[in-house]
Amino acid sequence: MIDIHLHIGRLYLSEKGPLTARHLLKLMDKHGIEQACLLPMENPEFTSFYVTNEEVLRACKRHPDRFIPFCNVDPRREGPLRGILEYYRDLGCKGFGEGIAALPIDDPRCVEMYAICGEFGWPVILDIMGVANIDNVGFPRYQRMLRELPDTNFLGHAMHFWAEISGDVTADQITRYPKGSVTPGGTVPMMLKTYPNLFGDISAGSGYNALTRDPEFGYRFLEEFQDKLVLGTDICRLDQDMMIVPYLKNALAAGKITRTAFTKITRTNAEAILHMT
Repeated sequence: MIDIHLHIGRLYLSEKGPLTARHLLKLMDKHGIEQACLLPMENPEFTSFYVTNEEVLRACKRHPDRFIPFCNVDPRREGPLRGILEYYRDLGCKGFGEGIAALPIDDPRCVEMYAICGEFGWPVILDIMGVANIDNVGFPRYQRMLRELPDTNFLGHAMHFWAEISGDVTADQITRYPKGSVTPGGTVPMMLKTYPNLFGDISAGSGYNALTRDPEFGYRFLEEFQDKLVLGTDICRLDQDMMIVPYLKNALAAGKITRTAFTKITRTNAEAILHMT
């Protein structure tokens, strides 16, 4: 299995210490994850500390068979964005994210970066949680960007993105974890069908909640979009466990999803997005 969304280092003051490579590898081994993408945090909002691209690259250099480096460049940074992204491409980064700036999702500086990522073949992971990568219900800005950047693969993630799995989402729910049955007509299912360059990162409480709030819907969703979903865990705290992994394994064991869907979601979709095969 491949985890497309994992963190290293210390992000929060409330944590007793950093997430070390040793801790992450032990957790990965426990759940049968062979490789994971390490995502830095270089936007100033929402965390206590930075985890730099260099910190991620050092960990990946020590464990090249287990960790895959992503880079994160704040769009408000001084200097030519292309040059900065080229610098990290040449150091071996394989994707961008996770972007979590408190800007409109289609801020021109962001769009400029994501176009370059498309040139590099990098997937872009965005934390779309209502107050970062900001958009309205229905994702008019996100959809416009997907149309404008057909060569860039985006992975949607976080509360706002996954709240829109349901057709009855309201503006006050996009920073939360909505409960209850999923109503037909959700924007996310529509977008996954419509845009070849959009994928779903099922990590964190947001992805887990989207799949489990209406259990039978969740299993059908996994089957229907087995070519568009990617395993992620978003481990960013010492006491977190990878609850999405046993959920998927249990769904497979119970016959709720097929072996083909399980394999695509947990490995082969990531291999394709990361150009590993």
